[in-house]
Amino acid sequence: MSQEVVFSSHDESHVVMSEKVRSLAGSIYQEFERMIGKYDEEVVQNLMPLVVNVLECLDLSYTENQEQEVELELLREDNEQLVTQYEREKQLRRSAEQKLLEMEDVIEDEKKTMGSKIESLESIVRMFELKFKNSSDHVCRLEEKEQEMKKEYSKLHERYTELFKTHMDHIERTKILMGSSDRVDLPGRTRMPMSLAHLNRLVLEF
Repeated sequence: MSQEVVFSSHDESHVVMSEKVRSLAGSIYQEFERMIGKYDEEVVQNLMPLVVNVLECLDLSYTENQEQEVELELLREDNEQLVTQYEREKQLRRSAEQKLLEMEDVIEDEKKTMGSKIESLESIVRMFELKFKNSSDHVCRLEEKEQEMKKEYSKLHERYTELFKTHMDHIERTKILMGSSDRVDLPGRTRMPMSLAHLNRLVLEF
């Protein structure tokens, strides 16, 4: 009995098997032929469908195993890529963390420097505020003094005006008296100029 006879009842469902399964099937069929030749076909008749099913299952398992091996290889490649990417991301993260720490140190130093500058500027501002306050107080005192001097000047001006007016009135009276003296008593002329000189000296002294 040939190999084709063994598959004669399963031609419709048979699928082309892999090389390894076909080789194994050939060995089994050769053993069946030996048994059929020694005994008869009925000895292996019931075993043929079982063996065929086993071979088909074996071929299916082998095919699935190959597919899984291919998939596993793809997964290995993906895993290697993921590991490589992970290591790269890990290195980038370390670099980023290192840069972040460096930036934090720089920012902290700049913060301290700015704090010192701010304290210095605040000190300068306080000093200028104090100077401005002192200057304002000094200006207020000068303004008050100026007001007082204006008042004094006004009083002095009024006093001078009054004295000048009194002087002018005195001169007018003196002129009138001198006119009367010329008409009444001529010897009295020698004393009038002395009175005018005395009045002029008083005005100059004021």
